[in-house]
Amino acid sequence: MLFLLAAAATASAGPVTLTIDNGGSIVSGGVYVGPYNFTSGGQSLQLICDTFQNEVDPPETWTANMFALGSGTGLNGSTTSNQYKEVAWLAQQMFANLSNATTVAEIQWAIWDIFDSGSCGTGVSNCDPYGTPANLSAINTWVSNAENPSNYANGNYSNVVIYTPVPNTEVPAVGLPQEYIGLVSAPEPGSLLLIGAGLFGLFTFRRRLSY
Repeated sequence: MLFLLAAAATASAGPVTLTIDNGGSIVSGGVYVGPYNFTSGGQSLQLICDTFQNEVDPPETWTANMFALGSGTGLNGSTTSNQYKEVAWLAQQMFANLSNATTVAEIQWAIWDIFDSGSCGTGVSNCDPYGTPANLSAINTWVSNAENPSNYANGNYSNVVIYTPVPNTEVPAVGLPQEYIGLVSAPEPGSLLLIGAGLFGLFTFRRRLSY
């Protein structure tokens, strides 16, 4: 039972309904760089965008297929690809540095650069139509770090989930939404022990009543 409870916290749960509340508070290169704030099933979520070209406008709502990294196909192909692992590594670095707005912005542009070469062919950050990110050198460094096999190939991505939009489910119907990446956490060991103790107590109490 405890194993099932832990697994449920990280297992895929799609399809889900996503509503974007806002783009967060960090702006770089003329666009919001997240993490973006969502509501899904009455719960608040912070997610990272991996699709520069598509657009969403709060409070747009759509259906997304939610699945673990490596178990499905996203907007950018199979999530078993090295690129998805690179982006997952970057997402973990961003969530670990949410207090640093500059680092968040650099990592977000690095994620977009991995999946979108832009019109200039050298990464969308180098030819952003809305402006120019402040530190292109730092962005390129994050891309290089993500593409280094000693980083992405050795990562543990069991907590990474992908939210891939389902076409023609967006309300209002303004085009295919972006794809997003989030992190989920398994229950703390102490919490599992408390749950286990409670289940054991209920089982024991039920047995006593049956006699």
